[in-house]
Amino acid sequence: MAMTGITVSDEVVAEFNEFKLKRTPYKFILYKIEGDSVVKDVGLESGDFDEFVGALSSEPRFIVADFAYETTDGRPTDKVVFISWIPDDASVRFKMKYSGTKEALKSAFVGISVNLNATGFDEITHDIIIEACNKVWQPQARWHFHAAAAPGVERAHTG
Repeated sequence: MAMTGITVSDEVVAEFNEFKLKRTPYKFILYKIEGDSVVKDVGLESGDFDEFVGALSSEPRFIVADFAYETTDGRPTDKVVFISWIPDDASVRFKMKYSGTKEALKSAFVGISVNLNATGFDEITHDIIIEACNKVWQPQARWHFHAAAAPGVERAHTG
């Protein structure tokens, strides 16, 4: 349960699990908060990006997408993308409800590869999603400790 008291039902999680395994006809699923639960709003079978964007409105939605794209080295692939659509012009009440529920839904949806937040149509373009899918994780330099010349003294360096 989210801090907002909104629940994610077992049915919604089960449908997501089927979706990520490509056992549903959908390429995009839009979820909304109805009462005190997250429910499916609409499933789009077409992988047409413009149709997907056209299904969005000024009301917030959570979206999962089976997003097909080409990697930077030209290989076709796909990823499960989670998009939190909370438009700037949504009511404050909706913004708070959806913002407070997002993490609970993401936790329930195991297997999300990319997470995006969008507040306007300029933040939910095909190119932005491809860029996010193509990002390569870069580990941060880690500190390693080695014994120094004097016993019991350690020095740090990055590796």
